[in-house]
Order: sequence, then structure tokens, then C-alpha cells
Amino acid sequence: LHPQGFFCFALAFCGLIPAACWRYTHSTEVEDSMMDVYDFVYEEVRRNTSSFRRHELTAIHKAFLCCGKHSPFGDTTNVENKTCPLGQVHDEGQDCLQEIRVFLKKHMDFVFSLLGIAIGFTVYGMILTSFLWFSIHFSSNLYRKGKYILR
Repeated sequence: LHPQGFFCFALAFCGLIPAACWRYTHSTEVEDSMMDVYDFVYEEVRRNTSSFRRHELTAIHKAFLCCGKHSPFGDTTNVENKTCPLGQVHDEGQDCLQEIRVFLKKHMDFVFSLLGIAIGFTVYGMILTSFLWFSIHFSSNLYRKGKYILR
């Protein structure tokens, strides 16, 4: 029973370490991918008035509480007037690309912290299960044989 417990902790450890390494080495990949999706949807809405893409862009603006982006390629107020939630003005500086970056960085840091805590618990579990196994395994030699007489 105890070797299976150690094996489960070791298996969890072997899954958590690559996840933590990937998060450390590819720290901006998720953020960049999400911003690429936002750019793609935004430019699709700017080029044509597809109602499907407009609904997607409106949902993104509502989810991240932002409105539009600063674009060097031209006026974007037409897109923002159609897709931003009521009461949100682009001039307030709520650039969606920045809001998405801040949101994802905060949440990815939280995930990285959870990974660290989980790795700590798995190492602690492996140490405890191995200690328990060794103490049970070698405890047969610790039994005292004979009788004690108290005086």
C-alpha cells in the first residue's frame, strides 16, 4: 500500500515539474496567443462588418472590461463605437491589448504559485510515505522479546 502512495506522489511530481518548466520557459506564449486572437478579431471587424466577429469582439470587450486598441494603421473609433460596452470610452486608456496582458499575467502568476505549492506537497508526500514505509519495514527488528519486571 505504501509503495503505491509513493508512486502516486512521484507520478504527480513528474507531471508538475514539466508544467512548471513550461510555464517558466514559455512565460509570454499564452499572452501573445491571446493578443494575436484579439488582433485578428479586431482587424476582421475593422475590414468588414461581419456580425459574428462583431459579437466576438463585443464579448471580449465585456470580459476584459476594455475598449479597443491603439492602432497606427488608422482610425478605430468606428469599430469601438459598435463593439464597446455602453459607458466605456476609448480615451480612458483601457487599451485591450494591455488589459489582456495584465489579466493573463496575473492569472498565470497565480497558476505558477499553485504549481509551486503542489510540487511542495508532492515532495512532502513522497518523503512522508517513504519514511512511513521504512519505519514499518524495519520495525520488525524493534520488537522487544522477553519480560519486563518493574521493581
